[in-house]
Amino acid sequence: MNRSADPAAAVPASTGMRVAWGAVTVFALAYPLAYIVIALMRAGHPFELEWMEGSVVAHVGRVLAGQPLYVAPSLQFTPFIYPPLYFYLGALVAKITGLGFTPLRLLSFAASLGTIACVYLTVRQGSDRRLPALLGACLFAASFREGGAWFDLARVDSVCLCAVAAGIYLLRRDRPLLAGALGGLAFALAALTKQSALFIAAPAAVFLLAADWRRGIAFGGTLAVIVGGATLALERASGGWYGFYVFDLPRHHPIIGQLLRGFWTLDLLGAFAIAFALGVFGFCRMSRAAWRRDGLDMALLIGLVLTAYITKIRVGSYDNLVIPAHLAAALAFGWGLDRLLGFRVSLGERGAALERFAVVLCLLQFSLLLYKPWRQIPTAAHAAAGRQFVESLGRVPGDVWIPSHPYLAEMAGKPSWAHELALTDVLRQGDTPQHRELMDSLRTALREHRFGLVVLDHTGWLKEEAQPYYDHVAQMFGDDEKELFWPLTGFHTRPDFVWTPKGDSTAVR
Repeated sequence: MNRSADPAAAVPASTGMRVAWGAVTVFALAYPLAYIVIALMRAGHPFELEWMEGSVVAHVGRVLAGQPLYVAPSLQFTPFIYPPLYFYLGALVAKITGLGFTPLRLLSFAASLGTIACVYLTVRQGSDRRLPALLGACLFAASFREGGAWFDLARVDSVCLCAVAAGIYLLRRDRPLLAGALGGLAFALAALTKQSALFIAAPAAVFLLAADWRRGIAFGGTLAVIVGGATLALERASGGWYGFYVFDLPRHHPIIGQLLRGFWTLDLLGAFAIAFALGVFGFCRMSRAAWRRDGLDMALLIGLVLTAYITKIRVGSYDNLVIPAHLAAALAFGWGLDRLLGFRVSLGERGAALERFAVVLCLLQFSLLLYKPWRQIPTAAHAAAGRQFVESLGRVPGDVWIPSHPYLAEMAGKPSWAHELALTDVLRQGDTPQHRELMDSLRTALREHRFGLVVLDHTGWLKEEAQPYYDHVAQMFGDDEKELFWPLTGFHTRPDFVWTPKGDSTAVR
């Protein structure tokens, strides 16, 4: 399953081309270097970089405490709709470092570096050229901001994608049975981190079963046995709640109509059109001898792009869901550039002109992904606002409910609660027993003034539920603090609107 290349076509071929490719390489390497600096500078930030990070830490805390993740939904704890592998890996790291944001961000950081390395190794497979592999890896690193500055967050995505990238590399190796089994194992680990990895694997499995049956059976069989066995075990251990969260609830995320076209024009081709166009060269000379290899590569790219599409067009999506398509762009870019450069010797002068054109395309592609690295790093003022916020919460008697950022209450020495998004996922089903029980417990808690303070981010459904029993008395941030304590990425929201039990004038600043 390796790509072959003509050693005589190795790059570069002239002094001018050496200088040109050297400039492209320096430009491209700036992206992974910038990302590494950003990730290390914000790994220890004590507050959320994205609004779900705090509750991901809470999930890991439950694993460390020996508590189950998949339980009946409640105000105290309702899990996110992800499989458990990231939380268990995070717990392993946290046992060494202590629980918090830092170990989980470092886990994601290491996984993202692993993905970059896998892009390099995958493009390099069977090629005598290092340059296309290096530029493909750099292109994936350059997608950092386009993917929501997500690579190093305490979220499941980077670990999942690292396993997918490793699976692609392993699946393409020469020995069919071993490659299929190892690829299936990697994709199974990805699916047990984020279930959408199954959509990436599906086109590859279908193609292999039709065109390379030994590899296909090893791949599909390993994937099915591991994911199926883990699912059955988790279903039994959780009394059925695992399937409820991981497979049932995601089906209730409605499609956003305007994103059906916007994904292609804005999310994908707007920034990566050149990469995909260059990737066409990787398949334009599909030979009869190489059709299995190239067909598998095409199936993998299709799986990555379609998985990004079917998840990005749904309610609750953000730029991170396009990252699998960015991986596809990086691989296609590397493969296409490798094949294009291979044309140079056979085409003579036209090949030299084609190589010069490739330099221009590479420079344009990396230029399209320019961003401001300093904007991805939280400021000292951001951290100071968070510390002041937590100190204010600590002075409030009784429990505090901050449904969008429950970790802040825990930092203030108060009990933690379920995250608003996890509750919304359950309530989105409509009139179900879980919906009714959750709403009854919420209304009872508000009616009985269980919380000494409620801090909401916005004026949504929680405001309507709170109004009969609580008064809006203040805002945490004044007009001179408009830029403070917003997350750097993800849903643009912050805790702000202060509510106290009716008849109680307590407020915090």
